[in-house]
Amino acid sequence: MFRRKRRLPLGGLLAAAVIAWLLWLLVRSVAGLLGGTDSGGARETVLEFYTMEREGNFGGSWELFHSQMKEHFTKDSYIQKRAHVFMQDFGVETFGIRLGELKAVGSWRMAPEQTPLEGVFAVPVIMEYNSSFGVFEVDQEVYVAQEAGEWKVLWSYQESSDTESS
Repeated sequence: MFRRKRRLPLGGLLAAAVIAWLLWLLVRSVAGLLGGTDSGGARETVLEFYTMEREGNFGGSWELFHSQMKEHFTKDSYIQKRAHVFMQDFGVETFGIRLGELKAVGSWRMAPEQTPLEGVFAVPVIMEYNSSFGVFEVDQEVYVAQEAGEWKVLWSYQESSDTESS
């Protein structure tokens, strides 16, 4: 005795696929409006960068820089300057880190002469130092952009009035 396989109507499958796709788009757009779209680890990259900085691993943090940042600092120069500022000038060995909410900024330039980058996100970072000069905070807007499929860190080198998207 042969059993006849029941087939789902092609129209039903197509309708289910369209509904699933529309739900996916809705979830993405709502997450984007709420500032929660991360596109897979942008905020985590910033946290990893500053965790390495806090631990004194300036060579490791430099590796998380975007190529435009690596043009700004050679690795040796960056390691030397960061260690000097933190340990000698500030008189600290570590610092606290607080990250704000990730927000999409779209097209953005690191400096006026740089090529604009697309799909950039910004993360406010607050570093708290307990130094020989007392307790103080450095509040910096940090940017992340994808390069070769990985999130990379950038800092702004524009005048404060020019840091908006370009």
